[in-house]
Amino acid sequence: MITPAAPPAVAVGSQFALQAEVHGTDGQIVPGATVFWSSLDTNVAIVTTTGIVTGKALGSTQVAASSGGQSAVVPVAVVPVAVASIAILPAQASLTVGATAALQAVTYDAAGQVLTGRSVVWATSAPQIATVDNSGTVTGVSAGTATITGTSEGKTASASVSVSLTPVSSVAVTPSSAMVVAGHTVALTAVATDANGNVLSGRAVVWSSASPSVATVSTLGLVSAVAAGTATIKATSDGKTGAAQIVVSLPPPAAVAAVSLAPSTLSLQVGNASNLVATLRDSSGTALSGRTVAWMSSAPAVATVSNAGAVTAVGAGTAVITATSEGKSAAATITVSIPAPTAAVASVRITPSTVSLRNNQTAVLTAKVYDSRGSQLAGRIIAWSSNDSSAVSVTRTGSSTATIAVVGGDNGTTIITATCESATGTSVVTVHD
Repeated sequence: MITPAAPPAVAVGSQFALQAEVHGTDGQIVPGATVFWSSLDTNVAIVTTTGIVTGKALGSTQVAASSGGQSAVVPVAVVPVAVASIAILPAQASLTVGATAALQAVTYDAAGQVLTGRSVVWATSAPQIATVDNSGTVTGVSAGTATITGTSEGKTASASVSVSLTPVSSVAVTPSSAMVVAGHTVALTAVATDANGNVLSGRAVVWSSASPSVATVSTLGLVSAVAAGTATIKATSDGKTGAAQIVVSLPPPAAVAAVSLAPSTLSLQVGNASNLVATLRDSSGTALSGRTVAWMSSAPAVATVSNAGAVTAVGAGTAVITATSEGKSAAATITVSIPAPTAAVASVRITPSTVSLRNNQTAVLTAKVYDSRGSQLAGRIIAWSSNDSSAVSVTRTGSSTATIAVVGGDNGTTIITATCESATGTSVVTVHD
């Protein structure tokens, strides 16, 4: 009886040895017996006279051993050479947003020989920075760095990909010129293009006025005419600048003939706020803008009024709010009542809790107050403060809102605090270039 040992799978080009035992009729091993070896499919595997099997091509066959009229066969599977290591070429790549770069994965066996036709799974560590498809083609999505990995048969290698924004070649401002009456506004648009004239979206634009006493410009390109004259408005992106000429003229003067307030009566609870709107008209009934309005409360202990007509209820009673412009006045009656007792304030939350601003930029914060059970409370007075008002100022604009503005100073952080009763909440403002 012949008993060959069952072989493991063999890789293409690799070898392994088979052994056979020849047993006599008494079941004892016959020493020195001659064994003849053969392969059923020599295209897949061959076997030497001593039982050495060599893998030739992928597939399966059988190897037979015979001696003295006895024989036995064993299956032989020939498998691909295992991947021992993988390399990604190039190991580093740089591209701009929207551009592509081809990465190549090279697989090697244990002897360092290149293996072809192996499947590679590609992945990116940051798809928001760069994506990669099944062929290793990387596409830049946004500025930053991503690690691209290729994996084959459990072996992994990576490449570092840096994505940068396409450089701005020029900036055009439209309209390139405009005439504006003092007190009015005009919106400008800045378009950044690359060297090929392609429009670049999402680029930061810094607006500036060469003559802010004539015309100012917001961070969004809205020009406000201040006084008669000419101002050059510039838009800068990536070091490239475009400009528009703004000519400001004075409006014909018109005297204020009448003032009206809306609403003419208002009921508030202590701690609440509301806005009064003053409308100024000339003798023909045309509404006037850009005029100074002086606001006054007959009883500040009952209700106060801001320079913008924002009324805040302070104590129970009645107050008359008067708006005056160029000697003409109108009044509104404010009735203030004390709200029913409510739960104590346990916490104050400001949204957003973090803000990032450049110099001269503004943002609106909203504060909400809650009791110990997490229920939101209404009608509470909120006080606002800045730990560095020389860097970031804060101005209350409503019962629960405030406007913050970067007024100067170096880059850094400022803490804005909203206080209601004994509870406080904060928002961190980061100032940067």
